[in-house]
Amino acid sequence: MAEQIEPVCGGCHYFRAADAWTGACHRLPPSYVGENPMKETHHWRFPIVSVHAWCGEFLAKSEA
Repeated sequence: MAEQIEPVCGGCHYFRAADAWTGACHRLPPSYVGENPMKETHHWRFPIVSVHAWCGEFLAKSEA
């Protein structure tokens, strides 16, 4: 029987860990955050998510 993978961010192909509890989701391009002019690149961010979060775009690391 195939091993079941829990569909959470920590096991997703698009997840990049920042520490043991959080990381960035790279499913979509980064979004602009902040109040300064948009040409300042340090204000573009990928969403920060918990390793236990989930969404409808899950792609298991082993499937990628």
